[in-house]
Amino acid sequence: MAKRCLIVSYYFPPTGGGGVQRISKLIKYLSKDNWEFSVLTAENEPAALPDDDSLLKEIPAQTKIYRVKIPGSHHTKGSLKGKIKSGFLVRWISSFIFIPDARKNWLEPAREKIFEILKDNKIDIIIITAPPYSLELLAAGLTKKLSIPVVVDLRDPWTTNPYKIHPSKWHFYKDRKLEIKAVSDIKYGVAAYRSQIDFYKTQISGFRSNNWEYIPNGYDSQDFENLKVEQLDPQKLHLAFSGTFYSHINRPQFLFKAIASLPADLKEKICFHHIGDAVVDLEKIAKDLDIQENIRTWGYQNHKRCLEILAGMDAYCFILDSKNNNSGNTIGGKVYEYIKLRKPILALVPEQGEASDLISLTKSGKVIDPYKTNEIKELLTLWIKQKPILKNTTDFPEFERFELARKYAKFMNDVISDNQKSKD
Repeated sequence: MAKRCLIVSYYFPPTGGGGVQRISKLIKYLSKDNWEFSVLTAENEPAALPDDDSLLKEIPAQTKIYRVKIPGSHHTKGSLKGKIKSGFLVRWISSFIFIPDARKNWLEPAREKIFEILKDNKIDIIIITAPPYSLELLAAGLTKKLSIPVVVDLRDPWTTNPYKIHPSKWHFYKDRKLEIKAVSDIKYGVAAYRSQIDFYKTQISGFRSNNWEYIPNGYDSQDFENLKVEQLDPQKLHLAFSGTFYSHINRPQFLFKAIASLPADLKEKICFHHIGDAVVDLEKIAKDLDIQENIRTWGYQNHKRCLEILAGMDAYCFILDSKNNNSGNTIGGKVYEYIKLRKPILALVPEQGEASDLISLTKSGKVIDPYKTNEIKELLTLWIKQKPILKNTTDFPEFERFELARKYAKFMNDVISDNQKSKD
């Protein structure tokens, strides 16, 4: 008999973005392996996240999807278009007012809907994925109230996330207190980063690490089939980043300054491509450095089109500010797809941390501290003069979405069994 899983995910297709794929790919593969899924998600989620209908097409037709309205929300995604440019200020104000985040007003209607679903359906296990971090509060509360097991899936760290803004020390301590209390009350968990589990081992007395599993992000090989590879000028070095540029943690100036410092004859032979949104004005930054001719912005593209553009590149780049103490705690889901594409990666990240460890493990590129402009310039010079070729073309099946789904299924089966034993 198929096991039944209820997934609570604030973001879900057609909402796009890399974080959505962790759950959508899990459903895609385990639905073929004796699992039945129901999904509870937010209706008309108003954040500045674009839609990607291609992700929704992968969800099996038999999947039950419940969409719960967000209290007080009268916006549509379209009404927020254009506001993303003020991103840092908007996020700072939101972080000042709401702890842990502005999504916590969705918890009560979500909780009510969960009990309604449980009343009408037999559910063997619940997965609640975060962020939003407030959903971890929901997971903690349900763990206490329900006899069926509740698993929290941490796609990103909480207070140790370099992207999370704390306007003051008080905000940080309040947020950290909520995190420690919630995770202490959660019995079962999955984390996309080993460092997150290690952090809880040191911060939470009696933390049950045996009840947690490390399951990283990855790539789906099927997404790379029949790609119409973007054709680009072969006389230039084409370097790309796909994802959102923010104004603090992954600002593009680190790379742009190195490009600007190149001699004129080399500078004309490099083009940086950005695929995605930005809360900073890339064109202005490039113009201020007199490299506007070296920058091409594609805007947000659906997942397949993004891969087609990436497949035409010579190399990839991603950035994490090494002066942020939390930058070693994250990677970014797109990096796994860079690895699958087997092109060299320029990782402008801390020399110690999750990102540098992944590049080292996969031998997929070069790690340079983002503040070492001369070293970045030297590598770009080398790549411009001779197109980079990745020597290591080994596959990494441990990052295949199919294999990650199997690992997830094993953990869920173990959790169901362990939970049953604790009741006997």
